Amino acid sequence: VTVGSAADVPPPAAGAPPAAGPAPARPAPTPATADRDTSDRIDARVDTSTVFYAGYRKAVLRYVVTGDAPLDLAVELVRLPGGAAIQRWTPGSVAPGMQQQIAWDGRAGATPVPEGRYEFRVHPIAAAAAQDGGPAPEVADSFRFLDHKFPVRGKHDYGQAQAGFGAGRSGHSHQGHDVFAACGTPLVAARGGVVRFRAFQGRAGNYVIIDGDGTDVDYAYMHLQGAALVEKGDRVKTGQRIGNVGDTGVAHGCHLHFETWSGPGWYEGGKPFDPLPLLRAWDAQSGAITR
Repeated sequence: VTVGSAADVPPPAAGAPPAAGPAPARPAPTPATADRDTSDRIDARVDTSTVFYAGYRKAVLRYVVTGDAPLDLAVELVRLPGGAAIQRWTPGSVAPGMQQQIAWDGRAGATPVPEGRYEFRVHPIAAAAAQDGGPAPEVADSFRFLDHKFPVRGKHDYGQAQAGFGAGRSGHSHQGHDVFAACGTPLVAARGGVVRFRAFQGRAGNYVIIDGDGTDVDYAYMHLQGAALVEKGDRVKTGQRIGNVGDTGVAHGCHLHFETWSGPGWYEGGKPFDPLPLLRAWDAQSGAITR
């Protein structure tokens, strides 16, 4: 409708009652994002409740805008409880009815983040502006992020004193820790990375050495029942099957002999260090079964 100027309005006819004054102006329509919580227009979820660094799955947020109109969105990843955002995405205007996704690989820039609980937060940007700078409504979904997985996937125990790091051996000291389990129990990579060695040796039996991704640590697995299921040079995932518990080489009973070596690596200038505190922590976190 085009409204003319005052000069365009004809004067009232003679004897006609005076014209009514102009109708009160209607308030400007309020944007939909300002008069209700827009968080009820976003359906969001994370694919899995637990994510391992360098594992098979990244942390994937899937979200859909509902209703008829697009929303301007930003997404933040926050470490709980109450941490600052470690990464931010700005997908901008998101059309309704189309599934969107964001995948996160466990890094802040190029650096692996600490393990813990993390949360995706989806912010409708227009809602924040409409509330005069107040906090935007959020749709959040959290997940647990772990940097290692316990390698023995079955009933196990940690043996006696002779199983421990530094225990006396003929002509040397024990450089790892023995985890006892039935022969054939699956073994997985505690940390994904690149296979540096895969071989058989008289004392170690079948063994495999993996250079841990994002660390300066080498992880050694010895006395495997058969040859490792991965080859030298392969890139493996955290939690990937690499073999089975065995008793090859010089082994008294079926067990995994597990070693951790500092950089620059296994027998290449690094030094072994006691893996038991790590094993116990991974055991408690990643659902293995202690007998």
